[in-house]
Amino acid sequence: MKKILVIRLSSLGDVVLTAPVLFALRKQLGVEVHLLTKPKMGDLLHGGAAVDKFYTWGETGLMSKLKAEKYDGVLDLHCNFRSYWVRFLLLFNFLFNYVSNLSRGAVAPRGQGYNKKRFTRWLYVESKLPQFKVSHVQDRYLDAANQLMDRLGCGGIEIRDWSVGLPLYSGVSEDSQRVVPGDISTFGEADFPNSYGVAILAGTYETKKIPKTVWQDIFSQDNNNWYLIGGPNEKGLAGELVTEFGDRLIDGVGVFDLETSSRCIALSDFVIGGDTGFSHVAATYNKPLLVIWGSTDPGLGFAAGFNNNNVLHLITKDLSCHPCSKLGFDTCPKGHFRCMKGYSAQEIKLLLQKLQANSLGGR
Repeated sequence: MKKILVIRLSSLGDVVLTAPVLFALRKQLGVEVHLLTKPKMGDLLHGGAAVDKFYTWGETGLMSKLKAEKYDGVLDLHCNFRSYWVRFLLLFNFLFNYVSNLSRGAVAPRGQGYNKKRFTRWLYVESKLPQFKVSHVQDRYLDAANQLMDRLGCGGIEIRDWSVGLPLYSGVSEDSQRVVPGDISTFGEADFPNSYGVAILAGTYETKKIPKTVWQDIFSQDNNNWYLIGGPNEKGLAGELVTEFGDRLIDGVGVFDLETSSRCIALSDFVIGGDTGFSHVAATYNKPLLVIWGSTDPGLGFAAGFNNNNVLHLITKDLSCHPCSKLGFDTCPKGHFRCMKGYSAQEIKLLLQKLQANSLGGR
């Protein structure tokens, strides 16, 4: 059995995007997969079927532990100075042992990175021209994995279903990893019916977060029950929404940890979020998902729901400054934030109806 180290240090959504590829390596080729991430970035993969062993950047004795594993290959899905440094140290350790007659007959660990398309993404942001849109990052992850497997003599993997790799929770079919309605009583004291949606208030940058006015349009046109999830920075917004819309909304913002938020998504009927990590979680659980875009754009290659017809996208049109960033900003550079605030209530209503139709169709 081949053993490989996969490096994807951050962010949360990017680590989640690796899950289907790592799952396929284990299940289709029998490869032992170890994952190196930053603290908490790999938490949502614990208990899933994508990774055999986890390592955390900064943990005590990290390099000694990695050197002792004697990997056959290193799949670098981060490709920055830190990941290059790990690859160099592992190769140097092999060469040192080889010269010292400690690893005669062994093969040096193969290293393989992926194409980040940095320059092309920069061109897309600067020019807004569609010819500079890039392929989805999961497609590039798959290509890099197959290049490494070919070098290791293992053959290749194919992925027809990208909704795999995360942990199974109560109410989830083990065969298909599809989510069916389940018991949500462990989330809080509220006695919700089986049907509910999840509203993702969180976002790494403010210009990727859905603003209060859009959430007001959503909740005023929808009578379903909703869980609100996010971090401490969204606590104020959550409180304002709960005050306005009452007990249809359950506030899990700043209360649910990553695992609980993920389970809440896994057992939900539909999800709405921005270009953020938990939207990738929803897509990987194949939930009917509406992604509302702000300063970033699917053409940058990181859209939730690669090859997933259950995912809808609401993207601003005819806005000359969009997209304005590869990652997002703390405030709108133009000051108007029209990429998020320019959506009409009618647009949102129609997509809500389609989203819930997808949910009913999946039962």
